[in-house]
Amino acid sequence: MRSRLTSKDTGKIAFVSEVIAGGTAGACQVIFTNPLEIVKIRLQIQGEILKDAVGAATPIVRRSALTIVKELGLLGLYKGASACLLRDIPFSAIYFSCYSHIKKDIFREGERRLGMIDLLLAGALAGMPAAYLATPADVIKTRLQVVAKKGETVYTGLLDAARKIYKEEGFKAFFKGGPARVLRSSPQFGTTLMFYELIHRMVPFPGDEHGSPADRIRQQSRELSSQATLFHAEHALRILHNANYKFGSFSQQGRASQETSQ
Repeated sequence: MRSRLTSKDTGKIAFVSEVIAGGTAGACQVIFTNPLEIVKIRLQIQGEILKDAVGAATPIVRRSALTIVKELGLLGLYKGASACLLRDIPFSAIYFSCYSHIKKDIFREGERRLGMIDLLLAGALAGMPAAYLATPADVIKTRLQVVAKKGETVYTGLLDAARKIYKEEGFKAFFKGGPARVLRSSPQFGTTLMFYELIHRMVPFPGDEHGSPADRIRQQSRELSSQATLFHAEHALRILHNANYKFGSFSQQGRASQETSQ
């Protein structure tokens, strides 16, 4: 998306286009992450369910991931997808925009080649505001995907969950786990983007033969410099060639005519 939205004339991308590119990436990943998230949450709360079921007349058997997938079905795997979109689109829009500007404005990408530590820090710093600001949507998503136990509040949708959480627990409840999300997402995405950038340098991507806009500008500068050097070299060879042609023949003829006259 960044490649598509980057100006072909200047090699630059507008801030709004950066936000759109990041948000689009976040929307696409929900296709894969939502089923994994709902299965992960169901597996994580099994211990609590089994603990509460001790001594019950009907024992509860621990379920595997495959069993949970079969029980949910295709549509069930996308339960809470709207909340997942509400979380991942803003997260990616904030994250990738911050990441791009941190590399450019703080670490001076384009003026020098960024090292592994630069890329790791840029990704980690960008993950902090993105993770924390997306926490309310993550709280709502989790409440929708967890199976409510007896006596717990049941949520029927985004607005219903937001209204009930605010009414029962207050505004601070939307940021529960925010610091923990930062501690997880910051190193996670810092490492992810660092290796992405390093692999991008080694392996050309389809449709991106010349790399990033900054890489293309540097490559064009090298090509222009090489062409200028070749241009001067060709003219120097032409001058030498012309100077060598019958070099000194006129002066020799002049001396011969003087000796004859004498």
